[in-house]
Amino acid sequence: MHRNARSSYGFLVAFGCSLLTLCGVFSVFVGGAASLSFAALTALQVLSALAWLATFVRRARARFQAEEKERLTVSLDLEISLLMLVGVHAIVQAAGGLTGQLYPLVYVLVAFVASFATKPTGTVLVAAAVVFEAALYFFTERRVDPQPYFLHATFIVFFGLMNLLFTRVEIERVREKSKRALDDDKREALASARRYRLLDAPSQRAERDEQRLYRASVEEVHQALHYTLDLLKRTLELHTCALFLFEGNGADADHEGSEPRSRADDTSANSERFRLAEIVTDSTDIADGPFTGAEGAVGAVLKRAMTMNIEHVKQGFRGLCYYRGNTHVRAFLGVPVIEGGKVRGALCADRLVDRPFSARDEDIVERAVRHVLRAMENERVFVQLERTKSEQTVLHHASQALGAALTEEAVIEAGLAAAAEIAPYDFAAVTRYDAEHKRHSVRRAVGEGADELKDLSFRDNTSLTAMAVKNRHYLPFRGGFDGERQVVYTRSESLRGMQSLLILPLLVREDPVGTLALAARRPEAFSAAVRPTLQVLSNQLAVALANAESVRRLEQLATTDGLTGCLNKRAFLDELAKRLKSAERFGKRVSLIVTDIDHFKRVNDTYGHAVGDHVIRGLGEILRALKRETDVVARFGGEEFCILCEETDARGALLLAERVREELKARSFESDQGPVRVTCSLGVAEFPEDARNDTQLFELADKALYHAKQSGRDRVCLSPRKQAMHG
Repeated sequence: MHRNARSSYGFLVAFGCSLLTLCGVFSVFVGGAASLSFAALTALQVLSALAWLATFVRRARARFQAEEKERLTVSLDLEISLLMLVGVHAIVQAAGGLTGQLYPLVYVLVAFVASFATKPTGTVLVAAAVVFEAALYFFTERRVDPQPYFLHATFIVFFGLMNLLFTRVEIERVREKSKRALDDDKREALASARRYRLLDAPSQRAERDEQRLYRASVEEVHQALHYTLDLLKRTLELHTCALFLFEGNGADADHEGSEPRSRADDTSANSERFRLAEIVTDSTDIADGPFTGAEGAVGAVLKRAMTMNIEHVKQGFRGLCYYRGNTHVRAFLGVPVIEGGKVRGALCADRLVDRPFSARDEDIVERAVRHVLRAMENERVFVQLERTKSEQTVLHHASQALGAALTEEAVIEAGLAAAAEIAPYDFAAVTRYDAEHKRHSVRRAVGEGADELKDLSFRDNTSLTAMAVKNRHYLPFRGGFDGERQVVYTRSESLRGMQSLLILPLLVREDPVGTLALAARRPEAFSAAVRPTLQVLSNQLAVALANAESVRRLEQLATTDGLTGCLNKRAFLDELAKRLKSAERFGKRVSLIVTDIDHFKRVNDTYGHAVGDHVIRGLGEILRALKRETDVVARFGGEEFCILCEETDARGALLLAERVREELKARSFESDQGPVRVTCSLGVAEFPEDARNDTQLFELADKALYHAKQSGRDRVCLSPRKQAMHG
């Protein structure tokens, strides 16, 4: 209570001041000019008191409720706003009341709070202002004409809503502008990285890390270029020294699937756009482009792929595209930037003095071009090393996760997580391929549209998945996807809204075991920059899936009878002990049925062991077909089988045993000597009524089986105790 009281100081003070205002305490000072001076003094005193109260309230609330920061902020804003509302009305009352000269202060306060306070605070303040003024107008000042009050209330609501609306709109506009600026900055960083050929194609892999890497690399290149150009400018006494590069040079020129361009192709590409990459100049009238390959002297350097030295440039020459208006340049030198037989850009220099560039000057600029290329190449190598290190780290972690996963579900989960780190996707799926039956099945799908593919199974068809398995090669070749024309799995199941797709075959020693499919809404999500890493991951995933399948088979062999598919003796005894322990804990009944085939040795001796195995396999099939989902069937040895029936008494187990006996008696088994028919005998015991532990339960069921055989076979007998009860 003490804490709640101290946290309510602001509201209590506001309530007390409002009572004083409603009693008209401040109206006693009305009276001429002196009253206005006194009102101003009172206003200063009230504002000072309110400021002190606001500070006190904030400190007290922060001390006692610091753990509730969000609620505390709203409460503090509301307390201070109410204090200010009461204080302003006190000033208004001292200066002549609601019709006095200072009444507009109420509008100012409402507009201020609605603009800068939280939305709930602004709404409450507007409501409080309307209600409080009604009390002052009709009770304190005893006015009867409601029209002035309604006019004031309308303006209060108007000021509150307008400022609230305009402020929120302005805030949203600023946020949107900041977001656009940030996006533009990111795009410019990627564009610069492609311009310097630090990356081959746009990629979203490890987006945040790559953004930082590209920004740092672009900054390093800019610094190296600026230093080189500044040194040239000082050494050759230049007016401007500028480096131009083709837009998207690296990405476009070396993009996967594009034909390599010859020198002639480069020089004839007049329509290509180039942009100012770095400049050192004394001019303030510079244009940064983009420009086309046919523009002026720079375009000629790019087109001809040779050095251009223009002497005695005419006054007002407009052939230099990087100046916005007329220039006073008298000498120009342009050297093409050629790398790998391709024109990447041009390094240009000019002078205002009529002093042509000499052969020595040309040699210096050409050496500077080689230095520029080395700077970009060094940073390009650094970026590739960093990306390779990042890829190796992801693959290392993926290898560890895949190696530790022993089930198919765990392997697929680890593989999809690693793929998301390499190339973020909007959809991913793993399929398994059954080569014997030529059938594909979706084992796991995540992302958009994944629910529609749950438990999907389809035979070999003309889909991209089937073709990737047949060709043992990823599809589509360029990573693009057209949902209207391309089929991923079946025609009825399509990936809507995706622009990028990559289906990787999962191969183990060139044998396909399935596919890994990744899809994204953004274009070029799985380009040549990330595809090799994804292929390595798919190989690891394929091996891990094969290992998981081997582990599953080993576990199955360790617990399952190879002939019948039922549990073996060891696994059954473990399961029997667990089920009885659970039944004892929860007070449930468990019944055990033991059975074997009558005169089975005669079957083996007469028809051979192959027919005997066929008969044993047939009994196992009958038992597994008739049992409930919670029941356990095991081959205990030879022709002997056991059925453990959970939450079943002896009577229920007896009914199941009779069905088993009848099913086996009615079944015919083929042999070289004609049809073979056999019967079985069964014994039933119940826990805990017949036995107190698993050993006793099995012994009693076995005795019941022995009694069935002694009684003529082809029958079901209960445990000796049950027989005594019913006999």
